Amino acid sequence: MSENQIYGIDLGTTYSCIAYVDEHGKPVVVPNSDTELTTPSVVYFESQENIVVGSTAKEVAKIYPSQVVSTVKRVMGDNDWVFAYEGHSYAPQEISSHILRKVVADAETNTGHQIKDVVLTVPAYFGVNQKEATKQAGELAGLNVLYVIPEPTAAAISYGMEQEKNQVIMVYDLGGGTFDITVIEVKENAITVICTGGDHQLGGRNWDEAVASYFAQCFSDETGLAAEELTENPETWQDLLNSAEECKKKLSNRTTIPQQVRHDAERVVVELTREKLEEITSSFMERTISMTESLLQTAKDKGYTKIDKLLLVGGSSYMPQVKEGLEKRFSFEIRLFDPNQSVAKGAALFGYKCYLDEQIKIAIAEETGQDIKDIELKAASQSDMESAQEKVAQTHGMPLPGLKKLTETKITNVTSKSFGIVVVVNENGDEGVQNLIMIDDAVPTNITQTFPTFADDQEGVDLRCMENTERRGLNDPPLPLDPLQEIGNAELRFSRPLPKGSPIEITFSLAPDGLLSIYGKDLTTDCEINAEFKTESILSREELEQKKQHNMSITVSS
Repeated sequence: MSENQIYGIDLGTTYSCIAYVDEHGKPVVVPNSDTELTTPSVVYFESQENIVVGSTAKEVAKIYPSQVVSTVKRVMGDNDWVFAYEGHSYAPQEISSHILRKVVADAETNTGHQIKDVVLTVPAYFGVNQKEATKQAGELAGLNVLYVIPEPTAAAISYGMEQEKNQVIMVYDLGGGTFDITVIEVKENAITVICTGGDHQLGGRNWDEAVASYFAQCFSDETGLAAEELTENPETWQDLLNSAEECKKKLSNRTTIPQQVRHDAERVVVELTREKLEEITSSFMERTISMTESLLQTAKDKGYTKIDKLLLVGGSSYMPQVKEGLEKRFSFEIRLFDPNQSVAKGAALFGYKCYLDEQIKIAIAEETGQDIKDIELKAASQSDMESAQEKVAQTHGMPLPGLKKLTETKITNVTSKSFGIVVVVNENGDEGVQNLIMIDDAVPTNITQTFPTFADDQEGVDLRCMENTERRGLNDPPLPLDPLQEIGNAELRFSRPLPKGSPIEITFSLAPDGLLSIYGKDLTTDCEINAEFKTESILSREELEQKKQHNMSITVSS
């Protein structure tokens, strides 16, 4: 394994996983200190100086629920959410950073290598704020986050690198707290995302809560005590959730399971059947099917009328009702694909591909005498490329065919959101939103549009960026402001006051990982305008550094 290895981390809602690519070009998941391939994404604040992450934290949750945080991924990027403990307030990215520190520390112990460069994954339906917050979680953990990529794309990379046949696949990713559905075209040297959808508030946790509520109601029916006595008691509720998750898992292989429900001095045995589990959670399953049908229509509108295979990923896809429910609605092949590990493996492959691309550039630069900054791999001659590939393969002890497969595969992602700017729509000064980037546009992308100033003697404009899921672009009427979400703003100051109607050129730039930048230009004076895009829910650089120092003073243990 290279000392400069790049690791892929699936920072999951309920479980996290870390992987790297070995000398044969194969992705390998690194076990944690408990020899498990996944680590519970649960954080227990034992004290200000010691934070426990993983299985122990999950067990302790039913004893000290007020000191334990789980499913924090669901509130990633939420500026209003904080966890308070002993006078200190923790943002979602701080909690997540401790999970990252745990999985990285365990991987370092098992591999003997220091881990610095990583690729993190996020639900495909995450917006800019959630992606930025996830990246900041990595920074707070002391990591260099090279990319933040969608989980279904990562799973497709893991799958696609082993395929020889051209095909269109659908990735159905039902995790512990989020659901994504994505259509992807896999070709010999290209993996292209066509369209994506989902719900980052839908996942296995919903199943757990439904079962826990069912247990509480059964207890109520048996004892006469109100179910709310159990569901509103933090210790009992956490115990019910843990029991619900265990029963749900066991019912993947069994049809009936007894479960003891305890509260105060009372004890009731509840028999949970797979049939009952599926009955009380049918609405969640139906929501995933509805979103799947909707995305199939979107794919058809884009010219993709045939799906060759549906891949089930995410730990919750192990539930029999998932495969059975999908098979009743759809005729294409449906198969489980490495549900718990494929995302981390795909992220590792993506990171290693980027690393090898850079090494090939260096080899070409050394061979030709060019500056590495001037080298574009797609423009390199065949002889230069082949010579560089052979050199890099030998240096890293990697089979040449595997290196070629990885480096020559083009990976294209799409945005799961539309992005627009607030504009004045009439002489009364009413405002609306004009989308520049549309949902399912390929990334990276740069879109430039000219807008006029609204009044005489304007000294500048405040650009308000709105994120939405509307498929209305530049040729459509502006969208109403309500209920769209403002994700940030940029203040553009002119070099001198401008008259009404002066053209201002605005560019939205969406990076490969879906992070947004805004640029502007005053066309009247041909003066560039530097705009810093600010999102309210993201920590400032100063806050980030302060919290990073605080984080590193805390011990993270198992």
